[in-house]
Amino acid sequence: MKIPLPPGYVSAAPFDRERHRRLGIRSSGARFAQRLNVIYLTAAEFPRASHDYPIVFAHEDSGDMVPVALTALEDDSNLFVDSRGVWAEKTYCPAYVRRYPFFTATVSNEGTEQSLICVEEQALTRSAPPLISSQGEPTKHWRDIEILITEMNIQQQDTLRFCTYLTEMGLFEPFEADFHPRGMPEIRVAGLFRISEQKLREVAAEQLQQLLYRGYLARIYAHLLSFENFNRLLSRHVEYARPVTP
Repeated sequence: MKIPLPPGYVSAAPFDRERHRRLGIRSSGARFAQRLNVIYLTAAEFPRASHDYPIVFAHEDSGDMVPVALTALEDDSNLFVDSRGVWAEKTYCPAYVRRYPFFTATVSNEGTEQSLICVEEQALTRSAPPLISSQGEPTKHWRDIEILITEMNIQQQDTLRFCTYLTEMGLFEPFEADFHPRGMPEIRVAGLFRISEQKLREVAAEQLQQLLYRGYLARIYAHLLSFENFNRLLSRHVEYARPVTP
């Protein structure tokens, strides 16, 4: 059985209550995202994420458009995870990170597809509060994680519908951005997409009403307003790249 790995994961196995009995989650849960300069978001997260990150869109290998939070201006970097693997305080931590080391995968087994809850086993340890008790019963910790996984699966489907609808309306456009931090190399951000304000202004009244009715309009404006965070991201880049004075 081949399990497709989400970005940042290095291995995965189906979560099994017997095999993973008495194991808990290591405290450095965000370390897996240290080299991810884009983090998946669900559309439901836009209002909170828009306060801290630029929200942009990217094409997956499947061709689907997906929203992501930009966490750095350069590849293989994340300015919101420290050396201990802890997400930055007072910033919104995406559900994709909070769900780690778990995820849901659709796999083929003897010609049929099934959905499995999978886990990166290296993130589990016996020194943390257990997810499954020694009696094989789920603990409150596991029940909370299971709720998060379920809610995220529902929100991902809603996000797919959101992006598909906007794609069909032709609202996406590619964009590039150049940054010139003083005394540092120029940075170019490319290969991403945004919702075109010009195309949005040209939307017919009945389509605009549909965007409002579906709750999509608020998400669109959260995305557009989030571009103000590019300046904050640049400041963070300069701060972390500046040599520390002895």
